[in-house]
Amino acid sequence: MKERSPYSRVLIALEGGIMDDMILRYSAYILSQLRVDTIYLMHVTEDLELPDAIREKYQDILPPKEEQLEKYLLELYHYAFGEKADYKVQTVLLEGDTFDQLLRQSHIKDIDLLIMGRRPIDRDHQLLGARLAEQGPCSILLVPEQANLEINEIFLPLDFSQHGELATKFSLELAQHSDAEVRGIHFFKPAHSYLKNAEAARELRTAIKDSAKKEWINYKKCLNLPVSWTCELIENSGEAPNHALFLAEHFGSDLIVIASKGRTASASVLLGSFAKEVVRSNRKIPLLILKKKRENLDFLEALKNLLD
Repeated sequence: MKERSPYSRVLIALEGGIMDDMILRYSAYILSQLRVDTIYLMHVTEDLELPDAIREKYQDILPPKEEQLEKYLLELYHYAFGEKADYKVQTVLLEGDTFDQLLRQSHIKDIDLLIMGRRPIDRDHQLLGARLAEQGPCSILLVPEQANLEINEIFLPLDFSQHGELATKFSLELAQHSDAEVRGIHFFKPAHSYLKNAEAARELRTAIKDSAKKEWINYKKCLNLPVSWTCELIENSGEAPNHALFLAEHFGSDLIVIASKGRTASASVLLGSFAKEVVRSNRKIPLLILKKKRENLDFLEALKNLLD
């Protein structure tokens, strides 16, 4: 049996608003670079427990009926993806809490990648994306309102860990398909944490940076990365996530790719502190958080067994 593509089952969360067009157009672009089989278009309507008489009277301003909503989602999909798209497409229309339903359907439908919008000023919406990135069983792509519909540069924070290879290999494949550049960045530990003397601290800083440089050379060789790939080495002064976002915006990066957890693969269902802060702070650049799906499921199952 042919092994299934890592991102063959994609769930696109749509809101029924102005963000849907951007979410679908960006999805059409990035999924064309991947090996995708099935796309689920999902919309969650808040459960409005209203009397039938009220529903009848105000039906024009209430959420559309299922048939209308399904037609609307499919029309948006065909407009964004075009006639050449040959994915299997299904609509998922539910009522209830958005977070609960997205999390539940991600498990039920064995989703590999969840795509959703990222509003810049809606705090509840931002928290929804952060919670799904933290607790979801699959990779997640957060698409802001003003996303660039072409990937020319991928921003790739690196920690040279084995688990981080997931983001590196994905970036390599995506860069090859989209003819994009990859900008690697690594934050090394600060020297001042060890010594008080300024001269000694400078010497130690140089040694630590040289060590990080050797790590990068070995990492690059081990993964057989292109010769053109570079990695900027920066001392971590305590603001690494914000510094990374500043650089990504400054250089005009079109996509940020992060592995869910750096050093502890067995708990990869949890986000590392760097990824958490990037999810929380980023409002402008599409952000892809990659998870090793099987590890996530194994971790959740082990946790469930402990609690039973």
